[in-house]
Amino acid sequence: VHEGRTVHDNIRKVVGWTLPTNGGEAVTVILAILFGFTMPMSPVQILWVNLILAATLGLALAFEPSEDGVMRRQPRKPDAGLLTPFILWRVVFVSLLFAAISLGVFFWALGAGRDLETARTMVVNMLVVLEIFYLFSVRYLHMTSFTLKGVRGTKAVLIALFVVVLGQFAFTYLPFMHTVFGSRPLTIAEGVMIVTLGAASFVLLEVEKHFMRHRFSSE
Repeated sequence: VHEGRTVHDNIRKVVGWTLPTNGGEAVTVILAILFGFTMPMSPVQILWVNLILAATLGLALAFEPSEDGVMRRQPRKPDAGLLTPFILWRVVFVSLLFAAISLGVFFWALGAGRDLETARTMVVNMLVVLEIFYLFSVRYLHMTSFTLKGVRGTKAVLIALFVVVLGQFAFTYLPFMHTVFGSRPLTIAEGVMIVTLGAASFVLLEVEKHFMRHRFSSE
């Protein structure tokens, strides 16, 4: 029973991370099409984001250990699906949040005089950073991630994080990646801004999780 609950939790975590992160990318592109402004990411950049994240961060969630108190929970209903009300809420909320932040960074970069390639590079890095911080939030569905254990992560998470960060540095600063993906190097100030926004999103999502988890008490 203990192992079954852990496996079920981890499947929900993978679903709860994958759908909204892909949703954020999709909403960003859809809004660009609907309102007729320049695409914040090129097709090959979207492919890059999906490839580097799905094979790393998404996979790492499958190896999460049991949450504290897993055996003290009430049994779930036999007909309960993976997409619970809380997960569905998060799909919508996180998708819209990621799209809003990414588009905000895109229009800020263009307004500040950055060229299109630099603005798109900032959007790609913004999405990756948002999804990294969201991973640390979604690792715990029934408790807060504002703990030393939550921030420290597991071995699988740390390995995945190392690969993603290394990949993003290559995407941003290696000349041959600029040729393939149309990316451009960013300044330290731009990088700090992106990480700061990612950290702020983590705090917001933890506050949201605290209130909405109690609202959806059936979870």
